[in-house]
Amino acid sequence: MHLFMKIAEAILTLGIAISLISYGLAQEELTCQGRPVNLNDHQKAQITECLDVAGIKSLWKIPLEKLACLGVCILEKKDMLTPDGKINHQKALAFLEVAMTGPEKKPLIDGIDKCIKEHGDQVKIENDPKCFTFMNVGQCVHDVFLEICY
Repeated sequence: MHLFMKIAEAILTLGIAISLISYGLAQEELTCQGRPVNLNDHQKAQITECLDVAGIKSLWKIPLEKLACLGVCILEKKDMLTPDGKINHQKALAFLEVAMTGPEKKPLIDGIDKCIKEHGDQVKIENDPKCFTFMNVGQCVHDVFLEICY
């Protein structure tokens, strides 16, 4: 749900992704099934910066038209893209291994793994200023987070 959210993170998130910093996001945005998501201050700042750029104030209320580019931003900040602009599948899953600690970890990893396998090849960051090629994987990851964490 977070991310990637949010993720996002991406995200992933994707994504993925949570923050109390510049927008003063609510405490419940830092949790999945009531358990905290392990993000350090630098990771929170990365997500907050992407939210700020997108003009989004809540990870739980991401407008559909902003979801894809938010996910791309978070993946870029977290260095989860390959040199050719694809999602680095292993880095994304490794991030979840560390960020998630409760029983939600396995279903999140399984769900996001499936999203990346089914839609990740569509992502082409170059020459895609509206992030359209990220939309399917971004929506899939977002739906996984909403279903499992919310």
